[in-house]
Amino acid sequence: MRPVSHVIIGGVASALLYPVLGTAGSVSFFGASVLVDIDHYLDYIYHNGFTDFSARKMFEYHEAIGGMLRRPEMLNVEIFHTVEFMLPLYLLSSYLDSTILSAVFYGILLHIGLDMINLLRHGLFLRRCNSIVEYMVRRKAMARNGLVPRTIYTDALDIINNSKYREAG
Repeated sequence: MRPVSHVIIGGVASALLYPVLGTAGSVSFFGASVLVDIDHYLDYIYHNGFTDFSARKMFEYHEAIGGMLRRPEMLNVEIFHTVEFMLPLYLLSSYLDSTILSAVFYGILLHIGLDMINLLRHGLFLRRCNSIVEYMVRRKAMARNGLVPRTIYTDALDIINNSKYREAG
């Protein structure tokens, strides 16, 4: 889902929740519903070997990946979109009885739900793993069939480094 869609939907949801969450809770909910995608940036810098930290190139990189979503070796995991991240966040917010952490949890949950709906709409639901363990198991199964998910990421880097995107540089 495009970032602007997350901003609009997260903004409307946080405004509707304002009477329940108050200012700090609504701002936390909204911020989490949008900023959880920071893991896409981390994904980009990891796959380029920590050699480029450009936000602009990160968007170009993910746009290039968007053109490869139907390739058989496509498999993705985003760290802040996983059960391994969400479960401890939920437990911590419950243990501390924190409205702010609960708002963050539910803001991220809204974001993940929107992503899932978008992936379902486009027939791509199984391309993103919702768990790091799931990713490792599925990646290993793909390798047995000769598929290497990493090729998507190296191909996307090649596209942004050797294409129209370089003309501005």
